[in-house]
Amino acid sequence: MDAAMESAKVSAKEVQGKLRVKFDKVPVLQQAEDITKVPKEFLVLGGGALSLILLFFGIGAGSLCSIVGFVYPAFKSFEAIESQVRGDDTQWLIYWTVYAFFSVIE
Repeated sequence: MDAAMESAKVSAKEVQGKLRVKFDKVPVLQQAEDITKVPKEFLVLGGGALSLILLFFGIGAGSLCSIVGFVYPAFKSFEAIESQVRGDDTQWLIYWTVYAFFSVIE
């Protein structure tokens, strides 16, 4: 039983090390870690768990739908307008037409 526990601890440390390498590339996580003195792996894990719990109980589902359905496409639309490629402008114009259609129906 002790050997299995030690093996699990070693595996957890390896995963934590891999996550730390990935999270080191995100400056906001480093700032949060400096302020809270909590390792960034635990901050991400806690934030993800909190998000799942809130969504499971339906709290914040409307906000999530707004972010996915409006805020992100609006951001990408502004990027498309500023780019020289014409195809992405058409793609986002079609998106907003369909979005408006469903909003009117709703």
